[in-house]
Amino acid sequence: MYTRTLALLVLMVAIGCPVAAVTITERPDTIMNGQPMYVTIQDLPENASFSLLVQADCAVQPNSEFRFQMSQFVMPFALKQSSITATLSGTSQNRLEVMKESTIVTVSGTSTDGHFSTTKTYDISPGTYDYFRLSGTSLPSRQGITAQLQVTGTKQGPRDSEISFIVEGLTAGTLTLAVLVDGTQVHYKTVPVGGADSSSSATGSGMSITSTAAPPPGQWNTFTSADGMASITVSQTGPVGFLMTPAVNVTPGMRVLSGPYSLVPQDTSFLPPGKIALVIPAGAPSSGLTIASFANGSWTALNSTLTNATVTAPLTRSGTYALIGPAPTRATTVTTMATTVPMTANTTPVSPQTPAPAPPTKAGLESLTLFLAIGTGCAAALRKRE
Repeated sequence: MYTRTLALLVLMVAIGCPVAAVTITERPDTIMNGQPMYVTIQDLPENASFSLLVQADCAVQPNSEFRFQMSQFVMPFALKQSSITATLSGTSQNRLEVMKESTIVTVSGTSTDGHFSTTKTYDISPGTYDYFRLSGTSLPSRQGITAQLQVTGTKQGPRDSEISFIVEGLTAGTLTLAVLVDGTQVHYKTVPVGGADSSSSATGSGMSITSTAAPPPGQWNTFTSADGMASITVSQTGPVGFLMTPAVNVTPGMRVLSGPYSLVPQDTSFLPPGKIALVIPAGAPSSGLTIASFANGSWTALNSTLTNATVTAPLTRSGTYALIGPAPTRATTVTTMATTVPMTANTTPVSPQTPAPAPPTKAGLESLTLFLAIGTGCAAALRKRE
């Protein structure tokens, strides 16, 4: 009786007290170079998929060296099956450095068409990292660069925590923070750096931004992902960020060729409809390709158009998008096994106790004929006597 009552109480509590939603806030609202930034996290479930994007839009001199660094980066929980992705735009040379205690991880490379992207996959442990640093050389034709650092993985650790870091190397521009939990945006905000005015800041997950008084199509804005593989053209003037997310629940028989990209801020409407374009990766077949959107755990193919090396589709809302195509069919090898059927003679078994009769010889046949002739003669003689 006690056990039944306890179970009933637990059920009533579960029904009456729903699971608290994740809450994320950041401070301050504006920041100067050399000041700390704090991201407070509450009610983050265990084993949740967690993605943090920090994007710096920096003013630089053309063809000059730049450095954006997050020093004393405090990571309060672990991320398993995790990765760090760095993407830079408007650059010619690039370098990613991560230092924790005596360990330094460095990745460098040359941009392609002004874009560079690299991903390092490993488990991220909790603790204080000396720095996450993005540096390189800007293009001769650019006076600004975009540097993104994304950390993604499965969270393991305290439910309530705080991420903090010191902004260095960013004297003018904006700093954008976006957080996704299980693929859903729970925080997005753009913070001005160096006292610059930023009227495009937004926060929260339930916001909705709708373009009004759209300018002529020739004056629409184009936003491009830092790796240069995705872009959108919309009438909205506020910034739109691209956040790489894991590909899940891919339709059987299909595969993701580019993306997925989550457009942030989410829950944003684009009216009139804009356009999304995804570049076909080198070497990928161009047949059967389509842009698909991800919502409610499944992918939906959009009305897509193939143009040269890109696939385009109408865009009415922010969300998660990817370029998908048919999965390659594996060649099936059929092996034919040769079967040997034993030949069985159709013979009559002979008992070992009874010797098999020998085939009659010529002499034996003559004796048998003579015996039969004598027997026939005797029978005839007997009939005459009677």
